Order: sequence, then C-alpha cells, then structure tokens
Amino acid sequence: MNHIKRFCAAFLTLGLLAFTGCTVQGSAASGSVSDSTLPETDSTASMTLIGIALAGGAEGNDSLDGQAAELQTTLQNAGFSVEVAYAEENGDTQSRQLNAMIEDECAILIVEAVDADAIDDALTAAGQAGIAILACGTSLDNGAVTCYVGTDYAAMGAAQAAYLVEVLGLDGEDAGSDSYTLELVAGDTAADRLIFEGAMEVLNEYLTSGQLTIPSGRQSYEDVATADAADRMEDLLTTYYSGGENLDVLLTTSNETCSAALTVFNDSYKGSVYPIVVGAQCGLESVQWLSDGYLAMTTLTPEVSYADQVLTQIRQIRNGETAEDCLATGEVVTADNFLEVLVDSGLYSVSLTGEVTEGASEESRDDTGTEDVPVVDYEAEDDLEGDSSEAQ
Repeated sequence: MNHIKRFCAAFLTLGLLAFTGCTVQGSAASGSVSDSTLPETDSTASMTLIGIALAGGAEGNDSLDGQAAELQTTLQNAGFSVEVAYAEENGDTQSRQLNAMIEDECAILIVEAVDADAIDDALTAAGQAGIAILACGTSLDNGAVTCYVGTDYAAMGAAQAAYLVEVLGLDGEDAGSDSYTLELVAGDTAADRLIFEGAMEVLNEYLTSGQLTIPSGRQSYEDVATADAADRMEDLLTTYYSGGENLDVLLTTSNETCSAALTVFNDSYKGSVYPIVVGAQCGLESVQWLSDGYLAMTTLTPEVSYADQVLTQIRQIRNGETAEDCLATGEVVTADNFLEVLVDSGLYSVSLTGEVTEGASEESRDDTGTEDVPVVDYEAEDDLEGDSSEAQ
C-alpha cells in the first residue's frame, strides 16, 4: 500500500480529455436540448422511417442503458415512423436486422452495436444506399457512420495514461532515469477496445523510450483482450511472475475486468511491491477495491440522454446540416476525490465497516448532525490505557 500512497500523493485530480465535437461533461451529464431550441416537426416527418438496431433484448430493456423505450417514444412523438430490432447480444443477428432495415428503405439507422466487425458490411451497404447512420453507445470505425452519440471511451483510456504519466513522473525532471513494468488486461467489448487504444496511444511513447516495459510482451489488444480476466491474470502471474518478480503497473479496461484480475492477483502475486492498478467504467466492485486501497484510479462512466441527442442529430441531418458527434466525458476517481464524486453524489454508500453499496445511505454525510458532536483526538493508544487505569 505504501507504493500506491507514495505515487498517489503526487497526483493532482485529472479530468477526462475532451475530444472534438459536441461534448457533454460531468458524471451525470444529460446532454439534453430543450424543445424550444428544436425545429418544429414538419409534415414529412411521418414519411421518414427510422430503424433502431439495439444490442440487448426487449424484455430486459437493457439497451442504451435502459433508455430504448424513451428513444422510441421521443422519435414517434416527433412524428417519425420507427422500426425497432433487438439483437439479443448477437452480432450476426444484428447484421441481418440491419440488412432488413435497408430493404425496408429506412432513411436513418440508429445503431447500438453488439460487434463492430459483424455489422461492418451492413453499415457499408447502408452508406452506399444513402442511409444516414447514427452510432449510439460505442463509436464505429466505418466511414458510412454519420455521427456518434455516447461515451468517449477513448478519452477514458487517455485519462488512465495521463494519470500514470503523472504519478510515475514519466515527463518530470528525472524522466528516463527509472523504468517501470506494466501489464495489461482488457475486456473483449467494443468499449474495452476503445479504452485500451486510448491509453496505448499515450503510453506508446514511454514504451518506445523504455520508461515502461511489458515483461510478458503482450502489448496488442488481441494479446490482452479476454472474456475471462481471472484466467488471463492467472496465466500472466504463473508464466512471468512466479519467482517473485515485481510488477509496477496493472492497467485494466472495465469494472468486471478489474475486479476479476485483482481477485486473482491478490491471491497469487508473490512480488514485494504492490502495483499501481488503474481501471475504467467503475461499478460497485471497482469502488470497493478503491475504498480498500487496492485500486489507485478508475473512471466514472457518464450518463447520456440518448433520446434528446439523437433527435437533435436527426433534425440536423434532415435540415442538411452537419450532425456533430456528441461525446460525453466522465470523471477520474481516486482515493482523493471518491467520497465527493461517488458518495456525496449518492451513487454509492460506505458503511463504518468499509462495505460499499449502491445508492445513498439513509442519512447523507451532510445530514448526520456530526458537526454538533464533540470529537476527542487521542494522540496515542497509551493515553487511553493510562486514563482507564487512573479511573479505576
């Protein structure tokens, strides 16, 4: 733990890097646009068929963070015809659904991708047919995509890298005099890939200079991405760190990946130096690891109001305007600010025993009345024992 504290003490809280386009900032950014600023619905809206291709299932309504129904209703209320398809987390299914929407002559496609590679040909076909494509949730690397609305995952990765550059002093006065070992464990989703690529775009400079080294040699996304982070972490430790070799930095790309990797790491790591562990897309497990002192930094995924943003972009497209990307940037969370960002905001609660739970506690920290309770600051345990014996 001293290793983490030593480096974290030098760190000043970082915000996620803002990229180009329409940027929505904050951990609970809505990105909404008031109805008064939107063009009035014209008489041809009902003639415009919009296809919504969602990643999840209809029953759980877990697509677009549970906003699928709101998105559909908002577009219908604006006068558009809407066709919805749920891919049930199957990329091939989504590809077929998109091709069906092209045949139905949808004018606009709203796509929450399951697998970018699986739908790449369908997106290209849509672009060739003159269909506008709005990517939601995760950006898509296809030239046919018109615009994107969602979280700037690449900026999350860049923020991880910026944190490491700061706490390790890679750009400081002594830059280059020390070398640190780094290992990478990534999830296998499109968001994980973007986070990984955003981090590596920054860290490649220091890998080239030798200030960072990867003992395992596993540096590409294909080498580190996995659906089973626990197994990947166990393999790393067994193959490269079984003799007590020290690891300085461990980078992970999601809440689930971080938690699984740390569970195995703490059971099997034999080194004498505990690494700086960075994560992303923090959830309950990550917040617990952070609270317990094992996770040095993570990023809070912002909330995005998809319905408002998508409606704005659709109207921009129909008016012949350039529909800009709307990228929501979250917030870096460390031990220094996690109470303010995660607890005071009501996202999480921490009990007196250190257990983290979701949601605000029954009484917020500001409403407990503790300011009126006198606090006795004992300098040492011996003072308590001495007072006790004198009383007897």
